[in-house]
Formats: sequence, C-alpha cells, structure tokens
Amino acid sequence: MSFTGKKWIIKNCDSDSGVINKLLANRDLGTDEKRRRFFEGGLENQYDPFLLKGMRKAVERIQKAVADGQKIMVFGDYDVDGITSTVLLYSFFKKIGADADYTLPSRHDDGYGLKKHFIEEFAKKGIGLLVTVDCGTTSADEVERANQLGMDVVVTDHHTLPEELPKAFALINPKQPDCMYPNKDISGAGIAYKLVAALAPFYLQPKEASDYLFKELSLVALGLIADCVPLTGENRILAKWGLRSIKEGSNPGLMALLESAKVPVERVNSTTIGFIIGPRLNAAGRLDTPRHAFELLLGKVEKAEELSELNSRRQNILQKDLKEAKADVLKKDEMPNIIAVSNPDWHIGTIGLIAGKLTEVFHRPAIAMQDKGEELVASCRSLNDFDITAFLREVTGDLFTAFGGHKLAGGFTLPKKNLEEFLKRVETAAKEKIDISGFLPALPIDCEIAPHELTFETTKQIAKLEPFGHGNPEPTLMISGVQIQTIRPVGQTGEHLQFPVRCGDLSFPAIAFRFGQHLGKINAEDKYDIAFNLEINEWKGYKKLQMKVVDMKLSEL
Repeated sequence: MSFTGKKWIIKNCDSDSGVINKLLANRDLGTDEKRRRFFEGGLENQYDPFLLKGMRKAVERIQKAVADGQKIMVFGDYDVDGITSTVLLYSFFKKIGADADYTLPSRHDDGYGLKKHFIEEFAKKGIGLLVTVDCGTTSADEVERANQLGMDVVVTDHHTLPEELPKAFALINPKQPDCMYPNKDISGAGIAYKLVAALAPFYLQPKEASDYLFKELSLVALGLIADCVPLTGENRILAKWGLRSIKEGSNPGLMALLESAKVPVERVNSTTIGFIIGPRLNAAGRLDTPRHAFELLLGKVEKAEELSELNSRRQNILQKDLKEAKADVLKKDEMPNIIAVSNPDWHIGTIGLIAGKLTEVFHRPAIAMQDKGEELVASCRSLNDFDITAFLREVTGDLFTAFGGHKLAGGFTLPKKNLEEFLKRVETAAKEKIDISGFLPALPIDCEIAPHELTFETTKQIAKLEPFGHGNPEPTLMISGVQIQTIRPVGQTGEHLQFPVRCGDLSFPAIAFRFGQHLGKINAEDKYDIAFNLEINEWKGYKKLQMKVVDMKLSEL
C-alpha cells in the first residue's frame, strides 16, 4: 500500500522507448502530424466561430442593437469563467460604442443563473437585448418572461443541456445535438471569445482586430484553466496563446494580482493560474461581490490587494467549515455511495470547495448544502467518470427550483420541504446504480524513469507539453528501489518533508508537500518506489533538478 493509500497504475511499460516517447504515446501523439498540431498549432488552427449553432443570428441581432442604439445587458456568473466571459463581452461592446451594461449575480443573495427578478429589473431599465455568458441554458422560464416583456435574449453557454431549452432569439451552446462546432468542451469564456471574434471584423480593421483578440486571450486562458475544461485540441491552443498574452502584460489588473501574489510573470503557467490566481479571483464572488474581480480585470489595479485579502479570509473559513463537514461524514454508520452534508452555518462561498475536498478525502461524489431556512443551496462534485449532474437530473430533477452543471460538478437550489425526499431518492438510487469500486483511489503514473534520464534536457522536453490541465495532466513519473536519508521537516509545523533521493551513485533533491505525517514510516535502511513530478527549482539564480513527490511506497525490489 502506498503512503496515500492509492493503487498505482503505470500507463506505459514499453521497455524499448525513452521517457519522452512514452509521454507522447500516453497523450496519443504517436504520429508526426499529431505532434506537429500539438506542439506547433497556432491560432490559425482555431475553429470558425460561425460553426456554432446560433452564432450568425446572435451576430446579426447584436449588430442591429448597436446600430439602433438599443441598451444591451451582459449577464454573467460569479466564478472565474463567468467573470472573464462578462469582461470579454462588456469591454468589446464598450469599445465599439454600444450602449452596454453588465450584471453579475450575488452567490449569497441570488445563486447561479438568471432569475425573474433580474428580468423585471432589466425591463424597467429599458434593456432591448440581453446576452448571457456562461449561463442561460437552463433558464427557460426566465427567457420566456423576457420574451413577454419585449426583450430579446442571446444565450451563450457551455453547460449540460436540460430537457427543455430556452426559447431565446439565439442559443449558442456547442452541446446542442445539431451544433456542428467540433469543440464540445470549450468554457464559457471560450464561447464569449468566439462571439467577440465573430463580431470584431465588422467593427475593427484587420490588424486592430488581430491585436485586440490576442490581448483578450489572457481572459480566455483564465476561464479555461479555472473551469477545469480539458486542455486538449482547441482549448490547448487558446490556453497556450492566452498564457503568452498574459506574459506580455496585456492585462494591467492581472499584472497587479500576480505582483500581489508574488508570482513573477515569467513563471505564469496553468498551475499558477489554477492554484494561485484563480482562487483570488473566485474569492470575490465567494465572500463579497464578483464585481471586485470584474473591475480588476478591467484595469482597476488597486483591487489586487483586496482580492488577496479576501482569499486569505476564504482559506480560514474553509478550514473551519471543512473540519465540521468531515466530522459529519465520519459520524455516519456506514459510508454512503454519495455523500450529502448540510449546515446552516457554512458560508455559501465554501460549499463547492467543501464538496470537492470531501470527494478527494473519501473517494465518493459529494454534495454540500447550506441550509438557508426555507431552502438549501448546494454544490456537488464527482470523480472518475461518474456524471453527477446527469444522475441528479434523472433521480431528483423535479425537486429543484434551480439546477445545472457539468459532468463532475454542479449546483442546485432545493426547497426545504423536499429535503427528506431528496435524501431518500439519492441514497436509494446511489445504492442501485453505483459500483463504488469505480471510486477506489488510483494514481495514474505515466511511466518509470531511469536515473540517467533525470536531466535538465528531460525537464525541458516535458515543459513543451504545457499547458497542463484536465486531459493533459502534468507527467507523473516513477523511480524504483531508491533510498532516502537525512529527512528534514519543513514548513511552519513541519507539514512538508525535504530529503535527497539516492539512486545508486546518483542523488537528487526531493520535496514532499503535506507528507509530514508520514515521517515516522521512512527508514534509511529500506528502499522505496517514488512517484513524482520532475521540475526545476530556481533560487537566487541557481537552478537544480527536483522531484516533487506525489506518492511513495516500500519497494518490492
């Protein structure tokens, strides 16, 4: 058994291939043409935005609104994908002189998606055209109300389709069964960018349009990476060039946030976006208002420190709430196939994080709910290949007042009177439909690596596979039969371990984050197999190879 309790699955054991060829084979990059597209694919390899069903109608309707001076409202969401989508569309509308405004809902007061009270407010403001970003697919009733009030609606979204689609003037969602757009996994920001790309040639000269669209790719990269869509195909191209746009300083607010987070711009990658920048942007909507993040990305650089402070608060709140959630799960007589927990004192901004952590710790899909008295607001997370959104739609869809999501993540609003029935149905269906062996923790490992392959050149070749993310994970390697000596606990409470790994006559430094609890298991006399990411650690201009330990176990050699 490994230190983390996971079963190791080595994906490539081809003894005739070197480590880089194994990594390429694992990513289905076995031919020259596939490798060319993967490594050299430029923005010219994007798909035509007009392949999206509804795009042409949307463009024509927006053109009419701009020409007639109609008021346009952009309605988004409070997470990074929704905020960046809103900035993309709103800033373009303002650039071309449209009479545009924006609305971002409150996570606490409004919850996800359109609500009828927004529609009524927009009608009073004289809005002629409403454009949703990163939401709207599940808002059939709200769109119908807008239609009744004489307001046209263009929905741009990427979420799973419900049974009833909204009767919008135009619906842009690549998941529509008759949509010809090849990339079904693009994010909300990606869809908003495609709409801007379709509109730009009508309002900007070619060079200006090209420069503007490259600059805006910084926002697309944020949305794609933060929303955990697969970073393959077109998404990889958009993220790769978006990271380049960020590094060129295209967004002053983002530069200020990087400085606040002490991240050098040259080190920006998918990991820093996912674990450092994304959480700071998300903290605005979790604890306060997403407008803070919106304004930062529009250039209000003084918001950077405020977002960093909100993120620190969010971390402290999550630590307390998660401790309570874990205790609730451990009180149960037996581990359910789907975990469901609730608490009136949990912060609405942490329930998605709680669900994600419970899934990670207990290896089950998890639902975390905040009890608000008359109703419960929930976030759910899943793992492996289990579609939590489809499961809940089938089993309990009639009990919700609001619902939506992806395969591995979703959310809903549930009237308190339906809670007992909801829990009963979920428990029963989970027992009948779920084989928990599919949730057993596993650690996919790309391949074993020989000591002589642990070089700067190998690291350089691995870096060419970036940006890493869902669908293209950072390579995890394994080395076997090594010894560990002179372990040094590091961190404020010794929660991390630092040690050299001896492979025959060679020695390599290693860092094992959050492995402090395993210190007593490690003996200098024993040999170990180590799963790790290979990286370059740079300090004061000095570079050295380093193993970032993912897992360990006693060697059978």
